[in-house]
Amino acid sequence: TLIWLKHAPADDFIGKIPLLSTEDLMTHVKGKNALLIGGTRGVGMGTALALYRAGAHVTIVGRSDHSGAKAIASIQQLSPSTPTSTPGTINFVQGDIGTICTTMKLIEQLSASPKSYDFAVVSAATFPDWTKPLQNDDGLDKSFAIAVVGRFLVYRNAHLFMNRHARIVNVLAAGEKLPIDLFDREIASGERDVTGLFEAMITFAIGNEIMMDGLYTHDDHFASKDYFTMVSTHPGLLKTDLHRGQGFLFDMLETAMVSIAGTTEEEVGVLQSSILVSKQLHLNGLSFVDSFGYGRVHDVKTKSFIEENSSWLWKMLSKLEKSS
Repeated sequence: TLIWLKHAPADDFIGKIPLLSTEDLMTHVKGKNALLIGGTRGVGMGTALALYRAGAHVTIVGRSDHSGAKAIASIQQLSPSTPTSTPGTINFVQGDIGTICTTMKLIEQLSASPKSYDFAVVSAATFPDWTKPLQNDDGLDKSFAIAVVGRFLVYRNAHLFMNRHARIVNVLAAGEKLPIDLFDREIASGERDVTGLFEAMITFAIGNEIMMDGLYTHDDHFASKDYFTMVSTHPGLLKTDLHRGQGFLFDMLETAMVSIAGTTEEEVGVLQSSILVSKQLHLNGLSFVDSFGYGRVHDVKTKSFIEENSSWLWKMLSKLEKSS
């Protein structure tokens, strides 16, 4: 979160997306099904709260039943009925996109349900835990596995549990000018462990952008450009402890920045849900929106780098997909 300090060029087509009130959001989501992968904390929980308040039927996905029950209780407590709005429904599905096996298990569970989703927000992510092994059961860096591999599998199979013309928000690091030269293929492929937070963040953030670009090149549903509307967003500086434990200096710096410019889960949820339903998004390709709600595009250097690495990463992801 701390390193994305320079914005990418503006997307004049999208412009600035306005924040919607609960009543305005209701006109878009009331009675519709919304899936939040990573919905028990942070951006996911804040967005689940906004959608639930606006009358959507919300399903949150998280790794433990305890965290799911806690999130649902908190969301319901914060969402009393008013004369102008009545909350929707909310349920929890235990799931994890941290390995190929657990991701495919979640996809099978969602596909087997009679419920089909109109909206999906994927915000599941993790930072390195230096006290535990840094690679998952597939031999991949855990941060990269969730931000790139797990999301890749979810998006590739989204047509199995989402309606045609559904909308997808991918929350990670969109809208910022990323230092692409620091992307490390060896970390992405599991050939070496992460040794610092900075290289982990760069590699999974850029890998996520390359993966999404590949969807619009190689995946039939995304390449058709009339199946899903997809937007990649930035969570901003969130007032949570989700990033803590990365070292004394990092924790001190983030604490200072969050105290100055941080947003609450509730505030970021309003922004993400407003982006989710916006009519200003590109309907025939991938949109990018920064943490302030402004549309962004890749600069020439970043676009060229993504194109150069798309084939390599797609082959790697396709091989992992076949192994499942």
